[in-house]
Amino acid sequence: MCDYDHTSKTSILSHAQQLLGKSLRDLHNEAVVLNEGRGRMGQCVEQFHFHYNPNSDPTPDFPQAGVELKCTPLKELQDGSMVPKERLVLNIIDYIKEAKATFETSSFWKKNQWLLLMFYLHECGVPVVDLVFKIIRLWNFPEEDLKIIRDDWEKLHWKMANGYAHEISEGDTLYLGACPKGSKAGKEMRTQIDETAPLAQQRAYSLKPKYMSTIVLDSLMHPEMCDHLFLSKKKIEQIRKSASSIVHSIDEYQPNETFEELVERKFRPFYGCTVYEIESKVGTKITNKVKAVSHATICAILGVKTSKIKEFEKANLQQKSIRLEPNGKLKESMVFGQIKYNDIIHEDEWEDSVWHNTLTQRFFFVVFRKDENNDPKSSVLEKVFFWAMPTSDLELARIFWEDTKNKIKRGDFNHFIKCGDGNICHVRPKAKDSKDLMNTPFGPQKKKGYWLNREYILKIVNDNLK
Repeated sequence: MCDYDHTSKTSILSHAQQLLGKSLRDLHNEAVVLNEGRGRMGQCVEQFHFHYNPNSDPTPDFPQAGVELKCTPLKELQDGSMVPKERLVLNIIDYIKEAKATFETSSFWKKNQWLLLMFYLHECGVPVVDLVFKIIRLWNFPEEDLKIIRDDWEKLHWKMANGYAHEISEGDTLYLGACPKGSKAGKEMRTQIDETAPLAQQRAYSLKPKYMSTIVLDSLMHPEMCDHLFLSKKKIEQIRKSASSIVHSIDEYQPNETFEELVERKFRPFYGCTVYEIESKVGTKITNKVKAVSHATICAILGVKTSKIKEFEKANLQQKSIRLEPNGKLKESMVFGQIKYNDIIHEDEWEDSVWHNTLTQRFFFVVFRKDENNDPKSSVLEKVFFWAMPTSDLELARIFWEDTKNKIKRGDFNHFIKCGDGNICHVRPKAKDSKDLMNTPFGPQKKKGYWLNREYILKIVNDNLK
């Protein structure tokens, strides 16, 4: 028996919100777990609450209303705040069909224009039919987000249409990703439109985790969509001091201009200028603290009044400042996070590792050249550019990760790959002092971190400066 109008967005949402603050079993005693794979919650909701059989049709789940149902987990942080547990996986990509499509005829757009998002709180060991729904809402992409998502799709489409689907990376795009999809990365492979091209990893369109976080934060402003979502003081402050946007209207774009091209256009008039000169031109006082001057300069040029840039936050864009020596050399390698010894040994798949997730993000490089007197505000802005690590370099990073993980498993903390060992990555101390230690299965060890070699970073910079 169907107790909602499957042609009406309003009726579908109203029926879904009967589950807000409840589990499936609270409303449906007959609900049982249908399978043990990913997506089992969605299948249970489809069958027991909306009374239709799960399927893999290319059309939305409610075709007459144009609504796609997506169930996605939240996780609870130590302070009780709830955040998205993972990216939102959408539909699997058929590289051949998608290569022939336009954005409007693409499988992504046909299926995902309107999303019925049902966030539930994940609890280890609890059957999905007993997990409680905390946010239930309809979502369609705001105009300013849709512009970036369309650009993301065009980047992915170019690779599909030109036989480079095997080189697709999470770092290619900002909001809309193409994540590996299958039981094991590298096992489910698909043909491309160019029959001579290598087989490509099976992938699905996805909304990246940080973009999902913005949906959750937006939902917190609408109590009717939420059920007892705890807000820490930090989270309340995050909402109160929200990040500022670079683009306030899509009218700011020039014809056929992408978001990244718009950002680069804003910086171009300041190439060759010192920070003092930039400060004078934009009429904004910029700090002279070495660690803060770069970000303050970026915000001043982009007209951002807060410490965070909204579009960068949504994309989890990694902002990296490079300070070249006066002679154009680079003094330091680039440091990332600490290696958590007890975690890396349990990273079974490269694609699920912390280091892979770090390197497959998109980067925004801001290059300065120091002057002879080492005054940070006398540094000259050389260039800005966006960058993603090529798949060939990711393979070198995978070899490095395997080596590091295996040595930690053996308790060998003295023979990690070093800067001069021929890889692009190396392990180096990342600790306050010799007493700054981290637990391992073999006892406390000095904290060490992931680094990218300075020669590798300098080559990236010089290639882009040309």
